[in-house]
Amino acid sequence: MNKRVYISLACALALNANAADLGTISVESSTIDDKFESKKTEVSNTAIISGQKVEDYHAENIAQVLNTVPGITVRINEGDSNKIHIRGIAGEMYMGEKPGVAIVIDGVPVQERAGSVNIDADNIESIKIIKGGASYLYGNDALAGAVIITTKRPKAKTGGKISVEQGSFGYEKYIGSFNGATDDFSVNLQGNYKASDGYWQDSDYWTKGFIGKFQYYVDETSDITLGIDRTKRYENDSGSITAVDNAGVNQISTNPKSIGEVGYSTNYDIDLDKYFLTYSKDFENNSNLMTQIYKYEDTTTNDISPYDTDGDGLRDDHKLESYANTLQEGLKSEYRIDGINLASMIGIDLARNEEEKNSKYRVDYTDTRPPFTFHPTGEITSNTGFEEDINALYGELKYKITEKLTTSINARYDEMKYDYSNNLTNKNWDNKFTEYSYKIGATYKLKENSIIYTNTSTGFRVPLISQLYAGDMGGGWGSTYANNLNIETEKTYNYELGYRGKTNLISYDIAMYQLDRKDVIGSSNGNYASADTGVVTIYDNIADVQNRGLELSLETDTTKNLFFKLNYTYLNSKYKKYDTYNLSLNEAGVDLNGNFRTNDDYVAGTYNLSGNYVPRTSKHTINFETNYRIISPILLTAELNYRSSQFADELNRIKVEGYSIVNLRGTYDVKLAGFDTQLFLKIDNLFDKQYYMMPRVTGDRNDDGVYNSGDMGLTVNPGRVYLAGLSLKF
Repeated sequence: MNKRVYISLACALALNANAADLGTISVESSTIDDKFESKKTEVSNTAIISGQKVEDYHAENIAQVLNTVPGITVRINEGDSNKIHIRGIAGEMYMGEKPGVAIVIDGVPVQERAGSVNIDADNIESIKIIKGGASYLYGNDALAGAVIITTKRPKAKTGGKISVEQGSFGYEKYIGSFNGATDDFSVNLQGNYKASDGYWQDSDYWTKGFIGKFQYYVDETSDITLGIDRTKRYENDSGSITAVDNAGVNQISTNPKSIGEVGYSTNYDIDLDKYFLTYSKDFENNSNLMTQIYKYEDTTTNDISPYDTDGDGLRDDHKLESYANTLQEGLKSEYRIDGINLASMIGIDLARNEEEKNSKYRVDYTDTRPPFTFHPTGEITSNTGFEEDINALYGELKYKITEKLTTSINARYDEMKYDYSNNLTNKNWDNKFTEYSYKIGATYKLKENSIIYTNTSTGFRVPLISQLYAGDMGGGWGSTYANNLNIETEKTYNYELGYRGKTNLISYDIAMYQLDRKDVIGSSNGNYASADTGVVTIYDNIADVQNRGLELSLETDTTKNLFFKLNYTYLNSKYKKYDTYNLSLNEAGVDLNGNFRTNDDYVAGTYNLSGNYVPRTSKHTINFETNYRIISPILLTAELNYRSSQFADELNRIKVEGYSIVNLRGTYDVKLAGFDTQLFLKIDNLFDKQYYMMPRVTGDRNDDGVYNSGDMGLTVNPGRVYLAGLSLKF
């Protein structure tokens, strides 16, 4: 039995649609599921990546796929851990801050651990990327957009797949999947294992998981889907080095593998469990109801806080063990009606999230400063609890004014309550926020396949309890903090104008935008300045940022033997207001025992950064593909990736040159012994080009008393990388 695909979207503004209005205008917004069938009436510059494209790319990490999309920058941490930035937002952030992008997997809003999110590239049906403020759908922290991932759905057929991959630095991946179906039931199961020794010292990782979707067809118009995802991961260090160490050695050329460098955190053991149950029902008036309940749990332990075990001035181990358990539970429901001239959707989003965190000494440790306190192994240094309650109502109304002009409006109301507790001191803090967000847009059809679109959208991020009460909670990073209960909610306003279409030769999408970020929340004393500066700091609204840009996508007919793809991004990202930035330096020298002195910081200067470029944002980014079918089963692809120069620091004193790399891949598809068989070979960075991944400078990193390019923290790319594989489908 051919089961109709999910209609996804829903939840209840029944607005004058009737049975004769069969889907001419459709609502395109959903937080549960999406069809991704058409962008004709989409009012913003979205990007859609099919699961087949992800498979064809043969990416070790999903970042390699997302980085081909205009306006997207993804930093690879370790393994499948990614930090995603859209339109330059939060590219200036340093380490554990959230990047302002909503990540949604099968309707579950995945909370990001330390600003990054684990995304498995091996079970993807589709990826939709929304650019610009997306809080009108996803609420808090969707400052710059959203990445919505739908995993593979059960199909109305029986079959399976086995694939094996091997590559550089001990990389290996094995996948087995099965799809089974009857008239009333279908199932998709997948097991996977992936591991690598890593290029950098102690950058090994592995992941293994089981994923299952079970779909039961209640009747011709309704079904129930159960999703299960159980994954275990191990991730190690990310290979960060200091450009020039405190002995004056240039590590970029002498130590690209970060040998001897110890990052702030490492040895991540991660257990991820995700469950969801979705009910979908189609009605005769071309409407649909969808309801989902979900549970997502992330349990992570890792080592933090590097220290010097033998007094030689080099940090070589971690003194603390960190534990975090994040539990997300929620219910969503949407009701939608499509019609000839009018379509509508209304939804509710109820979330109950909890987080427990603690840290303890993993070694016996004595403080290096008076009063030289001794801390035995197992002593607890922190123990906190956090609860988040979210109640939200959202909706969309789309109206076709004429055959050519269609307008739409989205709106969302969020009521959020936060409770934070310090279990060591029995102190509690709480706060409530109410926020409104929206998107207003329109499309105008010039020709059948030629459309102008425009929209204004918003995003917001409320201050954290730990920022409001930083003084009570001890601040962070050794600094002296004070409370500030007057922090305003951070907001973004996205203004966009675009043009998309298709001819016999190419399909295209071009958009211009301005994304204003107001009241950026950060430390008033600059990034990670320590208490030795003598400046008491607070979290406050420290800056305004304006990002202006252009995004272009071109693609020729992929059915031809020779076809091309071009993605281009222009981004101009500047601080419109940043009145006070404190530069922290170190008083170089040695202590009384002859050891190199650290953490003796002072404020070397206070600067107004208004008008400066936001660091780690390149003005020009290009991804260009040439694809050639030599004969029907053989496809060769040459890919050029270019990124222009960027500043590594807010002061704009340290500039990192741009780079371009060339990747090659070839696939051979053939029928062998009844199996659809594919062989592939991939070479990334063909010419072994060295470049730096996410360079940053926030102060005197190498403690030599001078602020210069030697203070960059960066990861050197691994150079030329090989990957080969075989897959069998049946």
